Amino acid sequence: MNVSELHSSNWAGVCYLTGGGSQLLSQLLSVPGASATILDAGIPYSYEALANLLGCAPQKACSETTARNLAMRAYMNAQNYGATGDLFGLGITASLCTNREKRGDVTAFVALQTVGRSQVTTVEFERSTSRKEQERLLTQVAYSKLCAGLGLASDAFPEQTTRLAHGRNSHRRLFENETVVLGARTSAYLPGSFNPLHAGHRRMHELSQDILQCEVQYELSVKNVDKLTLDYFDLYQRLNQFDSDEVVLSNLPRFYQKAKYLRESHEITFVVGIDTLARIVEPQFYETGEHLEHVMKFFIDSGTKFLVFGRTLQGKFKTIKDVPIPDSLLPCCQQVEATQFQSDLASSSLRSTN
Repeated sequence: MNVSELHSSNWAGVCYLTGGGSQLLSQLLSVPGASATILDAGIPYSYEALANLLGCAPQKACSETTARNLAMRAYMNAQNYGATGDLFGLGITASLCTNREKRGDVTAFVALQTVGRSQVTTVEFERSTSRKEQERLLTQVAYSKLCAGLGLASDAFPEQTTRLAHGRNSHRRLFENETVVLGARTSAYLPGSFNPLHAGHRRMHELSQDILQCEVQYELSVKNVDKLTLDYFDLYQRLNQFDSDEVVLSNLPRFYQKAKYLRESHEITFVVGIDTLARIVEPQFYETGEHLEHVMKFFIDSGTKFLVFGRTLQGKFKTIKDVPIPDSLLPCCQQVEATQFQSDLASSSLRSTN
């Protein structure tokens, strides 16, 4: 498929590349009509530039995960440019031959994100090939995988390993520019990223149902204030930890948004750890133009409650008394006593041991 056919399609998107693949941009931009297809492009080549674009430092610059994160960032940014057609995000990370001795693998990852799919391809190179030849092959593979992933052409490189996760129809709405809540049916929720779901979460869930005397559903948002947006690989990995009816899905990153769209006509309670409550009252977690006092007033006026579980942090069990909660919000908070629950489990520590 030639580039002019891509430019005449209904697809438009953003491309982010690091470590290699710049020839692909040259190929796309050198053909008339590119402005209809390429909304933006970037080459965050340094580690600092890559971390700045993603919003956090990746464990490895060249990895499947980083390529997928770049593709999702590109896709989400494409939504901000007012395009009316089908949108995509393309992310490439590469570790190719350089003028220094190469210790690790010579490899690249090409990721594509659309509303309907998450796709990632691993491209491995022979060390004996030149940097020029590696760039040429990467460009060819990336362009083929892009066109095939958009449904515009067949895959010319089926031998290059590609993983694919299709979005189910109801879940596709989570990745569009609309507010979506799926499966909510109660008045109490335990939000989290659940990466992974662990015994501490399960114990909080069990105790909170006893204390509140109502069903408590887990709530998983594909968007998070201080974490990367989930793709379909992430989403289905997290969902596999739950029974189908015990988790609510949303694209609501902030608690006042959760409170607004989950409450409907009744007051709701959020089950949170003390570390989460501390973040809720930090101004840095709010967008420009939002004021913390207005958010606190919304919680109070809407009758939003917080059932707060303490946690052992840095060797000390911390409760509401250990964090600077605004006085106005304190009546909305109920502390679970240490005699009922103590936990020092954290998903991050569990991930680091796997």
